[in-house]
Formats: sequence, C-alpha cells, structure tokens
Amino acid sequence: MAIPLYLFTGFLGSGKTSVINSLLGHLNAKKIGLILNDFGSITVDSALVEGAGEIIATTSLSGGQIFCSCLSGSFVDAVEKMANMDLDAIIVEASGLAKPAPLLEIIAIIQQRSAYKIAYSGMICVIDAERYPILSQSLKTLEEQVVFSDWFIVNKTDLVDADELATLDQTIKGLRPLAPLFMTTYGQISPEMLALMEGPQDTVAIESIDASNYSGWGVYGRPKNCVFLPRYPFDVAHLKEFLEKISTQLFRMKGFIPTEEGKALLVDAVGPHIKVSEVKMPPTLEPGVMCIYAANVATVDLINKEWQASAFSCYETP
Repeated sequence: MAIPLYLFTGFLGSGKTSVINSLLGHLNAKKIGLILNDFGSITVDSALVEGAGEIIATTSLSGGQIFCSCLSGSFVDAVEKMANMDLDAIIVEASGLAKPAPLLEIIAIIQQRSAYKIAYSGMICVIDAERYPILSQSLKTLEEQVVFSDWFIVNKTDLVDADELATLDQTIKGLRPLAPLFMTTYGQISPEMLALMEGPQDTVAIESIDASNYSGWGVYGRPKNCVFLPRYPFDVAHLKEFLEKISTQLFRMKGFIPTEEGKALLVDAVGPHIKVSEVKMPPTLEPGVMCIYAANVATVDLINKEWQASAFSCYETP
C-alpha cells in the first residue's frame, strides 16, 4: 500500500505549524514522516513541531523553497528515503514563500524514483484570514498557492468580521470552486477535515495549470531575509517595543534568542501580533530570529536604526 503524501502550504505566518501540531495530536496512533522547509538560512520550525512520539523521521530543508531548483532535489531525496520506511503518512510543511507551479513534475519524479510507493494525497493551503486580502495584491505566490491546492484551512477567523470572511470565501471559491474549505482559529483541525484525511486515499490528480501566469514574485520582486541576534544585556521590554515597531514592516519574524544557560526567548511575530515567550533553547538549532521582508525595503538599515539602545548584529543572506 502506498504511503500518502500531504503537502501543507500557506503564506508566512498563516499558521501552518499550528495546523500540523493540531493534526499530529489527532494522529497519535499513526507513524509519521515529517519534512519541514524554512525559506531562510536557519531552521526554526523543526523546534516548534510537537508530537515527537508519533514522528518516526524528520528532515529539515532550509535556504529556499522545495519547489525551486535550489531545494527540489533534496526534497525528492528526502521523500524517496521515507518511502522505504514503515510509515502511515508523510507530511510536508512547505515554506511560506513556496511557489508550487513545478508540482506536477516534482511529484512525477517522486513517484518514479520511489517505485510508486508514494501516493500524492493533496496540497492543503492554510490561509491567514486577516492578511491574505492585502498581501495577495502584491505577491503572486499567495494566489499561486491557492490555485494548486486541493483543500483550504482559513485560519485566524477571529481576527476578521463576517463580511470580510464571506468575501475571502468567495475569493477562494472563485479560484478553486470545488475544493473543501474549513474555517478555524489557532490552527485547530476540525473533525470534518480529519475524517477527509483518514478516509480512503487515492492519488490526487494534479491539474495542468498554465504556470506562466505565476512567473516572478510580484511588484516587489523576490522577498529577502536576514537574521538578527541582539547581544546581552538588553531589556526584554525594550525587545518587545522594538518588535512592535519593526514587525508590521516585515512579512515574518520567528526564531530563538538565547538568554541564560539552556534558556531562550522564542520570538513569533506576524504583523502587529507579537509573542515573546521563555522556552528551552533547542540545542541543535542556530540562534537568531529570521526576518523575511519585501525586496524594496531596506530592512537591515531599518533594524539597526530602531535598535539604538543595544548592541546588535544583523547579516543579510543571499
């Protein structure tokens, strides 16, 4: 029996990791292979996924997105390796900047190289109800993710009113009219969606879509990223004030800032929504907060300008 492969996509900060954590909580009797894709140069999501008891194998891919030539080979290799394991499912969390136009070709290669031990079971797109309408106007990748997806989870519905939610629902159905759509908050998986995933699994046919409609990244070009790491001592209140000033001008901020021995501050910022919490520092991860931003914003200069009261290091990645 072929192993079902599920791809989770959705723009930066939409709640993909929360959705996967919720899903893993329901699949505690299943043996799962997990592939995580961080767009930036450091991995963060692998430390945020819970449910280690159900995860048999984990692979983290960083420094690009799995549908691009820079990582597609590594992605295919990771799936091929998992195809030979005793797994009930493979779950892939794509980068928030995933451009899935080459999906048809990549899945064909995976199936051939795995001797059809893998059954592509669909792409689930997690949509930020609050930010999608604005960001989709300037970034082609948001619509591209919708067009190639088979199911939709509209997350953060508590942050918009009924009229905004109805308009978003119409937008998605206009692009994918027959695809199942689920509304949720805090990334919680509904029983209806779980039943759909646990039902009989057939290989999902990937539609042939004119990818030329989604060439490029949109009016601002390919987003960039940098890593910031403030040096101690600094005041946590000052850090939060800094994040409040800077986060709304970036697409996403997420990562770990080490504090005292074995501990760290977990920074999770999406627009005006800022969360800083004390956690154990994951021993295998590189410290730093990944910042992803529009190419037309001089973000490194902006960060250094705003962080005036503390010593600060920041470097851009290619």
